[in-house]
Amino acid sequence: MSMERHIRKSDFQTIRSIVWTFVMLAAAAGGLAAEDWPTYRHDNRRSGVTSESLYTPLEQKWAVKSAIPPQTAWAGPAKWDSYAFIRNIKSTRDFDPAFYATTSGDLVFYGSSVDNAVHCLDAATGKESWLFHTEGPVRLPPSVHDGKVYFGSDDGCAYCLTASDGSLVWKYRATKDERLLIQDGRFISRRPCRTGVTVQDGKAYFAASLLPWDASFLCAVDAATGSDHGPGLYKVQREDLTMQGAIAASRTKLYLSQGRQAPIVFDIRAGESLGLVGNDGDGGIFALLTEDDTLLAGHGQDHGSFGELRGFNAESKDFLVKFPKATSMVVTGSKAYLATPTDISAFDRTRYIALSKQKLGIEAEQKPLREELKKLGKEPSDKGKDIQRKLQEMDSRIAILDADMGRCFIWKRQCGFQHEIILAGQTLFAGGTDVVAALDAADGRILWQTPVEGKAYGLVVSNGRLIVSSDIGAIYCFEPAK
Repeated sequence: MSMERHIRKSDFQTIRSIVWTFVMLAAAAGGLAAEDWPTYRHDNRRSGVTSESLYTPLEQKWAVKSAIPPQTAWAGPAKWDSYAFIRNIKSTRDFDPAFYATTSGDLVFYGSSVDNAVHCLDAATGKESWLFHTEGPVRLPPSVHDGKVYFGSDDGCAYCLTASDGSLVWKYRATKDERLLIQDGRFISRRPCRTGVTVQDGKAYFAASLLPWDASFLCAVDAATGSDHGPGLYKVQREDLTMQGAIAASRTKLYLSQGRQAPIVFDIRAGESLGLVGNDGDGGIFALLTEDDTLLAGHGQDHGSFGELRGFNAESKDFLVKFPKATSMVVTGSKAYLATPTDISAFDRTRYIALSKQKLGIEAEQKPLREELKKLGKEPSDKGKDIQRKLQEMDSRIAILDADMGRCFIWKRQCGFQHEIILAGQTLFAGGTDVVAALDAADGRILWQTPVEGKAYGLVVSNGRLIVSSDIGAIYCFEPAK
């Protein structure tokens, strides 16, 4: 028996190599689900979820590194908030800390805020296939659709290129005003395109926006031609918005982040505003739209918090839940995975939100009672005692709900993988500072991890590869070890 065990152990690497060869042959024959990652966080709902599985351990195949790190559109947050007495403030406009990647087949695409270009790499080798320069930084990754690549630039234009060779198909500028501003020593448009381009149902959606007191434009153009004339095509002007960060889209609505301000919703058919989601200060550029139309938004600083994600009913815009200090999230069915600076966890999202709604309802009832008690002053009275009794009863109900919400968590893993999480099959991939890791989605066990340089903000699983983008301007490619 001991000899048999020894033989099995010594032959493990050979067996794994044979198995992996079989897996790759099956994939080539269409027997294994391999997917593109054609837009930021995989799809227009920004789910960060792919059905493709990637076997661990992984080994690095190639890396490309910029001589200059990404040049972000906005400087980092202030050192501290003197109004709310908060230090370690989280940025509300950190949509471009890395060269985020997208993929199609054996091609990898990324935009650069350093050389004002979109790069196309051979996914197998990392060698550059083609390069297309614009006249301003490209801050969000290209979207790939039907053999074409779509992206926006700080030069105020949206672009469409042929994916295979980078040739220009069309270029669209929302306004004829070509006056420029100087930002960080570089010329940019007064209305840069910092939303990327979202392609859906034959149309390309994007915004040209910078300052709330200047004109902004929300555009829907024909994805094939770049025309803004025709059914469902438009250019809508507004003077009170700062649209930035990737657009999240359902079949009927567009959800645009605004950095320091709450997200805004538009009717996708005509570009009509449907109002804000949340209140003043509910900023941040993270947005995830679930299949059952819950909008999870935020991450940036809000008075009284150290960064958070907030959940809303995307149709009614009712506030549902808050996740303090959360940095990233993925949702699949009723289950959700949450990253914070200290841990990653899995929980029953449906039950958690239902309990949170009950808690919020009780807290809403408490607010006027607390205000009334404050008006009564410190002198004891029968009315004051009655209010205090009601508040204590409500506090007890909230404590029970808090305990029930805690029991919604399936597992919690203490770790420092806070910058990004995505789900590939049954594996969570997570990016931390100088590290990237894989966790078993069922129980949170760390399956694999490896060092990288910088903060790993961008993660992509596609066509048998893990692509990692960090804030030093590096892009890494990992594949299953043979």
